[in-house]
Amino acid sequence: FQALWIHRKHSDMKNVFGEAPIAVAEAKRQFDKALDAIELELNDESGYLLSSGFSACDILLSNCCFWAQQIGWLARSTSEDEPSSPVAGDTTMPKSLSPKLASYLAQCRRRKAFIKANELRKEQVSERKGKEHHRSKL
Repeated sequence: FQALWIHRKHSDMKNVFGEAPIAVAEAKRQFDKALDAIELELNDESGYLLSSGFSACDILLSNCCFWAQQIGWLARSTSEDEPSSPVAGDTTMPKSLSPKLASYLAQCRRRKAFIKANELRKEQVSERKGKEHHRSKL
């Protein structure tokens, strides 16, 4: 999670926190390394991090993965159309999405609570855009 925040601070909010491309590149490298380690912990029986099933750990991990996909740090699919897997240490290409991690993320996205939360988020974004549009006409 910290690696993603470093990206947010020094890429998306660089006007506030300052640009730090070396820090962002190192954060990406550490994110890739951490994701490799975490992926080994996915339980083959439950399909989640814990053998007992879905937990708060999965909420945090899946949201970090979705965030990483949005900023281009993690591939969105295992498709052959995606660029080839990056060379170890390459911080410019998305980390390839393994079939195991792709299956895990799809399983998380299919949960009723995830679907409902995503619908609510879309409604909030739509409302916010409507208010901004209204304000711009004033």
